Amino acid sequence: MNYLRAIGNFRSFRDAALLAVAITILEALRGNATYAAMVPDMVTMTAAKDDYQAKLAKANQKGSPLDKSLKKESKLALADLLQQLAFYVNTVAAGNLPKLLSSGFPLTQPRISGLLPGVPERLRLRDGRLSGEMRWDVDTLGTQVSYEYCIASEKDGQGEWLWGDRQSSTSSRGNIIVGLTPGVTYAVRVRGLNTQGAGDWCSPATLIVR
Repeated sequence: MNYLRAIGNFRSFRDAALLAVAITILEALRGNATYAAMVPDMVTMTAAKDDYQAKLAKANQKGSPLDKSLKKESKLALADLLQQLAFYVNTVAAGNLPKLLSSGFPLTQPRISGLLPGVPERLRLRDGRLSGEMRWDVDTLGTQVSYEYCIASEKDGQGEWLWGDRQSSTSSRGNIIVGLTPGVTYAVRVRGLNTQGAGDWCSPATLIVR
């Protein structure tokens, strides 16, 4: 059965984005009768959010390597609790849209036949394992969607990226681009493909390759 679900994977969220989504979810669930027996409970979730918020603030104020390590540890703990909470919300809501929306969780995109893919969201770039490599990930657009991506390292006179040839991938995650020049800033854009055609390109992301 294909129905909407609350997103549960928050480990890849940026620091500020994770805190913002956690605050939104907890505000939505506090006093929400639909999720009165929430698991993990409100006390546990609030304590994890407060701990992360405090450690994030300290790390951002020119914190020491220890402060940053403690922040990362707290972030992972909060992300894992949110994943457990998403499982609970999905179990209770069972695909009911009003119930899901009332939880405050971001939702997956439904797969609707006959339409072009949506725009890929949350394009993330990171270094590959080796020098001259880069990895990209986006949120999935569904099982019936493949992906095209382009890379660029130069701009034209109007400041627009000069995109290279389109390349394809069957996965939204773990895509490795090789043969890049260390120290150069590269841009990447991604779009979805299905039987109806190609969707719109997402906004580019950039990374200085190691």
